[in-house]
Amino acid sequence: MKRIIIIILILSIVKIYSQNYTSPFNFPIYLSGTFGELRDNHFHAGIDIKTFEKEGYPVLSIADGYVSRIKISTWGYGKVIYINHKDGKTSVYAHLNRFSDKIEKEIRKKQYENELYEIEIFPKKDELTIKQGEEIGLSGNTGGSGGPHLHFEIRDTENELALNPLNFGFEVEDNLNPIISGIKIYSHNNASINNKISDINLSAKKCLTKETKKYTEYCLEETDLKINGEISFSINTFDRQDMSPNNKNGVYSIKLYVNNDLIHHFEMGKLSFEETRFINAHIDHEEYFDSNTRFNRCYRLPYNNLNNYLFEKYNGIINIKEGQKYNIKFEVQDIQKNLSVLNFSFNGSEKLNIQTKEKKPEIKYDKVKIFRNKNFECHLDKYSFYKDYDSLIYKINSKRKNTMSQIHTIMDESIPIHKNCIISIKKDSLITDKNNVFLAQIKKDSTFKYKGKTIRENYISALSKNLGSFCLLSDSISPTISNIKIDKDTNIYNGLGKIDVKIKDNESGISFYRGEINGKWILMEYDYKTDLLRYYFIPGEIPIGNNTIKIIVRDKLNNESIKEKDFIY
Repeated sequence: MKRIIIIILILSIVKIYSQNYTSPFNFPIYLSGTFGELRDNHFHAGIDIKTFEKEGYPVLSIADGYVSRIKISTWGYGKVIYINHKDGKTSVYAHLNRFSDKIEKEIRKKQYENELYEIEIFPKKDELTIKQGEEIGLSGNTGGSGGPHLHFEIRDTENELALNPLNFGFEVEDNLNPIISGIKIYSHNNASINNKISDINLSAKKCLTKETKKYTEYCLEETDLKINGEISFSINTFDRQDMSPNNKNGVYSIKLYVNNDLIHHFEMGKLSFEETRFINAHIDHEEYFDSNTRFNRCYRLPYNNLNNYLFEKYNGIINIKEGQKYNIKFEVQDIQKNLSVLNFSFNGSEKLNIQTKEKKPEIKYDKVKIFRNKNFECHLDKYSFYKDYDSLIYKINSKRKNTMSQIHTIMDESIPIHKNCIISIKKDSLITDKNNVFLAQIKKDSTFKYKGKTIRENYISALSKNLGSFCLLSDSISPTISNIKIDKDTNIYNGLGKIDVKIKDNESGISFYRGEINGKWILMEYDYKTDLLRYYFIPGEIPIGNNTIKIIVRDKLNNESIKEKDFIY
C-alpha cells in the first residue's frame, strides 16, 4: 500500500510539473503552424510560433534541464537545441539564428576542431545546465525554414514520440471553428456514384442558419447523390486562430459518423517520427499532386501503419444498399475544442448494370517489384507502395537537347512510395567519365532534380523516393562565386562586421564549401535559400592590416571553383 501511495504521489508531481512550463518567448504566442499539420512527406512535429517576419528575439527555456543535443544543419531544423527536463520530456527549439554565449562556445569549439559548419554534439548531463526562463538563443530562419519563426516541440525523452505542445498549458487565443472546404467520395469494387464508377469531389459551404450554435454547421453544395456499393470518404479541412486568421493550420481531430455510428476517428495528440511518412497514405496524394489540395482519408489504405487513428470500423468502408437512408456526419475540432460539423444525407440508389472485368493487380504492395528492359531498371522493395495497382505503367521518350539519355517514365510522380527505389539507366557507349554524367528526375514543372551517381557496370544508378520521369544529365560547369562583400558594420554576433559571399550551382547542386583567410579555415555559415555564405568577424582571429580571403566551392560532380580577394582589416 505504501508503495502504491508513493507511485501516485510521483505521478501527480510529474503531471503538475509538466503543466508548469513557461513560454519560449516573453510575448504572446501566435501560430503559423500547428502540431500534426499536413506537410510534404511528413506531419508537422511541433508548433511554429510567429516572430513577425523578424529574427533575433530571445528564445527562453520552458523549464529547468540540461542541453542534451545541439545540431547545425544547412537543411531541416537549421540551428537547433534539445533540452531534457526532469519530467521525462525534451523541448526542442529550431531554426535559431544563434545560440546563447555558453552554448555557442561549446558548438564553435567542435566546429573549429572539425573545420565544419554543419555539426552535431551530445553534451553530458552536467555539462550545459539550463534554468527555466534562461535565454538559450535568438530566433531565426536557418535550415529549411520558409520565413522567420520558432519551430518548437515537446518530445517524450525515452521513446522520442513528439507530443502536441498545446496539451501542456501554452496559451494560444483561439475562438475560431475549423473550416470545411469539401469532401471526396471514393468508389470501391465498382461502386456507382452519380451513375458512374468513379470518385467524386464535393464542395462544402456554411449552412444558412442563425449563428446560435457553439459550432459551425456546413452543408454540401450538391445534395442529390445517387450511390450504390462500397464507398469511403476523405475531407479537406483546416484550422485558424484568432490572431492568425490567414494561416491555414492543421486540425486536431476528425470524426466520421454514419447513421450516428462512429466509423473513423483521427487525432493528433502525439506522433511517431518512424510513422510520419505515412502521411502519404493518410492524404489522397494523387489529388494533392493534381490540385495542390490535401484531403484527409477517413479510411485506411492496406499499408498504413499510422497510429493516430483512435477508432476505425469496417476499415472506413461503407456498403451502401439500395433503398436505405444514410445520414453522414463529419465532426472536425481544433485542440481548443472549437467545432465544425458537416451533415448530409442520401438514399442508396439502384445498382448500375455495368459489366466490368476483374483484373489481377500487377503491383502488390507487400511484394517486391522489379521492372527492367535493356536500357532501364527500377527496383521496388516490398511495402514501397501503400496499396495495390492494376498495372505498372512505363513510357519512354526521345532524348532532349540537354539530356544524355532517353526519358524513362515509371508510373507517375503523383503515386507515392514509402521507401527508396533504385533507378538505373544504361549509359551510351560514347559517354565517358569526363562527361560527369548523373541521374536526374524531371519534376512536374520541367526542372531537373539531382538524384545521384552510382556506376554499376554500364548503368548509372541512384536512390529515389519518387517515381516519375528520369534521365541522365551531364554537369561539367563549376559553381559560381560572386559578390564577395566585406561589411565592417555591426552585426548581432559581436558588432565587428561580416563577409558575405554568393555561391550557386544550377546543375547538380553544391556539396562542399570552404572559406580561408590567409590560408586558415574560417567558420562560414551557408544558407541555401539565399545562396549566401557568411562569415562573422571574431575578435583576434583576423590580423590588423592586409588579408586575403579564399573561397572554395564544389558541386556534387566535383566541379570546383576558387575565388580570392584581398582586403584591409
